[in-house]
This record gives sequence, C-alpha cells and structure tokens, in this order.
Amino acid sequence: MTESLRAEVLSAAHGFFTRRGGVSEGPFASLNCSLSSADARDAVTENRARAARALGATPDRLVGLTQVHGTDVAVVTDPWRAGEGPRADAMVRSEEHTSEL
Repeated sequence: MTESLRAEVLSAAHGFFTRRGGVSEGPFASLNCSLSSADARDAVTENRARAARALGATPDRLVGLTQVHGTDVAVVTDPWRAGEGPRADAMVRSEEHTSEL
C-alpha cells in the first residue's frame, strides 16, 4: 500500500509520497515515480498508477514535473502526458479549471 503525507490546509488532491508501496527494485526501490530516472519504465508506470489511485484519480490524470531546483511554477490547465511536463519545482491550477482536472 502506498504511503502519503497530506497537508490539511490544501484542498486540492495531493500527496507527499514516501518510498513505501511501490514495485521498483534495487537502487530505486520502492515507489519511484520519476520517468527521468534509469528505473524500469514499467515499474515507474505502475508506481505512478498507485500514486494516482491513492489520490482518488486515474493514472492518466496524474501530472508531474521535471524538478530543476529553481523558482519556476507551472500553471496546469490541462493534464499533459507522462514525462512531458514542464521543467519547474511547483505547479498550481486555476479555479476556473478545477472541474476539468
């Protein structure tokens, strides 16, 4: 089972996931969700699906970023394909789009 931490002040679906509950092995064990890592793509895809389901979402609705350790924030209006997200360190969505995401 995936393990995530939640911030009570955030009303949007979110989770700060730990490494528990994934299928990755070796140096990437267990819940590696990074598509830019050298982990097996099938394992990452399953881990991302588990994270999405833990948030009550379908895997195709999960969006992620390429973390750059900077100040850029991405505005999400429509979900992008896995691995095709922007380079940023945070993301927000507009209230006008909340029913679509």
